Amino acid sequence: MTLFSAILFSVFTSAMFFIKGQFFAGSGSTDLLSYFSNAPYICIIVIPALCYKKSISIYDDFIPRPRLKKLLLNFARILLEYTIIILMMLPVCLTLNYFGDTDPGQIFTGLICLLFYGAAVISLCLFINELFTNSIASFVISALLLAVFNSIHVVPLYLNLNSVLSGLCRTLSFAWHFDAASKGIIDTRDILWLSICAALFIYLTYMTVEIKKGRQFNKQQRFFYLGILILTALLMLNSTRFYKRLDFSKNKSYSVNSYTKKLVDSLDDQLKITYYRSGSLSKLYPQIRDVTDFISSYSLLSSKIRYTIKDPDKDSDINTLLQNYGITSQQLQKSGTNSTEFINVYSAIVMEYKGNVQLIPFIMSSQTLEYDFDMRVRSLISGQSFAVNIIIGNGMSLYDDYGFIIPWLNSQGIVANPLYIEDPAFVTNLSLCTGPLFVIGDSEINIENAIAIENYILEQKGNALFAVSPYSCSIEEDWSITANKKTNLVEMLENWGVIFTDTIAADISCARITMYSDEGDDENPFEMSTQQKEILNYPQWISLLPQQYCTLGMTLFWPVSLSLSQNAVPYLITSPSAWTYKTDRASPTRLIETNPFLIQQDSAQNHESGTQIIGAQITGELTGLYNYGSCTDSNIIVIPDQYFVNTLMTGYIGGDFGDYRNFEFLSNCILNLQGESELAQLQSKTTRDTSLYKVNDIEQFKKLRTRVYLIIFAIIPLILAAIFFSLYFARIPFLLNRGKND
Repeated sequence: MTLFSAILFSVFTSAMFFIKGQFFAGSGSTDLLSYFSNAPYICIIVIPALCYKKSISIYDDFIPRPRLKKLLLNFARILLEYTIIILMMLPVCLTLNYFGDTDPGQIFTGLICLLFYGAAVISLCLFINELFTNSIASFVISALLLAVFNSIHVVPLYLNLNSVLSGLCRTLSFAWHFDAASKGIIDTRDILWLSICAALFIYLTYMTVEIKKGRQFNKQQRFFYLGILILTALLMLNSTRFYKRLDFSKNKSYSVNSYTKKLVDSLDDQLKITYYRSGSLSKLYPQIRDVTDFISSYSLLSSKIRYTIKDPDKDSDINTLLQNYGITSQQLQKSGTNSTEFINVYSAIVMEYKGNVQLIPFIMSSQTLEYDFDMRVRSLISGQSFAVNIIIGNGMSLYDDYGFIIPWLNSQGIVANPLYIEDPAFVTNLSLCTGPLFVIGDSEINIENAIAIENYILEQKGNALFAVSPYSCSIEEDWSITANKKTNLVEMLENWGVIFTDTIAADISCARITMYSDEGDDENPFEMSTQQKEILNYPQWISLLPQQYCTLGMTLFWPVSLSLSQNAVPYLITSPSAWTYKTDRASPTRLIETNPFLIQQDSAQNHESGTQIIGAQITGELTGLYNYGSCTDSNIIVIPDQYFVNTLMTGYIGGDFGDYRNFEFLSNCILNLQGESELAQLQSKTTRDTSLYKVNDIEQFKKLRTRVYLIIFAIIPLILAAIFFSLYFARIPFLLNRGKND
């Protein structure tokens, strides 16, 4: 029974993660959240099986040992077997390093919390075993109770419970207490709750055994044991009042940064933080607790911070106040047994300081909350918001072709100020601005515009990010690439040391795109065509690996390979397996082949391969090309791709859930250009790369898949069999010797 349970646990958790989670079907992630989250559910069967009463257990009464000692030894034996089982999760976690990066802290906290979870559940099952003498009945009842305790937190999804009952459901749920640990956090509330549960059920088991054996308790003993029971219950109910969250995540994602502490220390007046959270939201999503915990930790940094929570569902005046702030409710789906409904919820934060207000209109997790707080607190203290001036220089529309830029920047606390080159007052408007400049495209920038842009930089009114190229692509048609007639900004940047070569970069590390083609019957034109679907690696859309200025990676579309001189240094680079396609700028037609069906990755053999520079930074002294001026302290970032934040192009790579890494890179660049590098680091602090970036070759991927299946479905079961058979045969001499001694 024990060996079967061990193998079942290992196979189930691995199969749910790799097979049901479609790890090898394009949805793979090295995040272990779902892997560890599957464990409590298979424990519904596994732990009652480990605690299953064997027929020979009736002879335990004849062993001359104290009942409490026998109980604790039995508990320790089962906990040891369970520990061996969960430790076999470690090899599975380590296999993920073949594909990408895992978080050691997440592995540590996941296993630790599973150990405490196991102790609590084992003690519960032992208690049920003593209550019911029939082993099958106790097994079934234990499994049913575990199913209830693992899933009771979802009851508010189906029943309209009040806040007290909803909170009780969450508190009683064993699985709910595992949420923080699966992210790399040890929360003392969860550990204490599970520990108290284990101690309580061991105590109840012991008392049940004593009562069954006919022990009589006098009045003082009854009051004493009743007092212990009441004290334990009070400890369980108050375990949430005083707590500590220990962050073991790789990047200390859930710990307050030193930049935050310095920012809070600069407060000279009271900062009021109000979290408007619907009560119905806290019933449905455990991650909302992370938001509350972070705000609480943030408020403890200074006595000048005051923090309150209000429920808009209970007060119509609060709804009116939020509407005045411009905060609207968000609609979330709530699924029941036979129906699906949508509920309107609030989860907004309002920050008030010296009569000024900053808002976070909607928040569902604490993933970027520290950055959001610091960005807004900094604006409240300084009285100014971050702003960036945006110029579209390729004839496209900011609101149509680049429609995500302004909403994204607003969500990051950055104000966008559009400037239009077709406006006759463009030069005057630009001269009145300050702050970072973001220029997209060069094909419509005339010489007058270029002179104004260069003068803006030389006068050091702000640093600049240029997303420009000497080429344009018909992204809405056949993807043909042609040379631009106007290249004024390209020539200006080349004067500063960033040379745009006559090559388009490509890389084995690239985006995968889904292409469709229609195949009909030429002999029977009336027969409907059959649509063929094919997923292709497209090397001209480079998927950058995580690097210094691009911690999550990103995707560039037909980027130009750069050559650098003077004060220019690399900012973004490809993998060592990249290559280039040579172009002819003088050609009026298609410069290179861009058809995905015709491009093969082995074409790298016909081109010079090696790491390519596809992003540059210019710092230090600059001399004008169109102006006579110069400056000594510049900071210019050049990306040779004018489509990396284009709505259509980012939609191609977004998948079902969207890919916002290009936009994160954009806001990160703007903050760095503003001189806020520490704040820029906070932006991606809690976000780590969980992609399978280490595998780029399909044959390598297949070999690793076979290796993983071999480990989880053959090697680990064999190791478990060897361990438990060894333990079984080691116990036989011990039992024989104990019998002789007895």
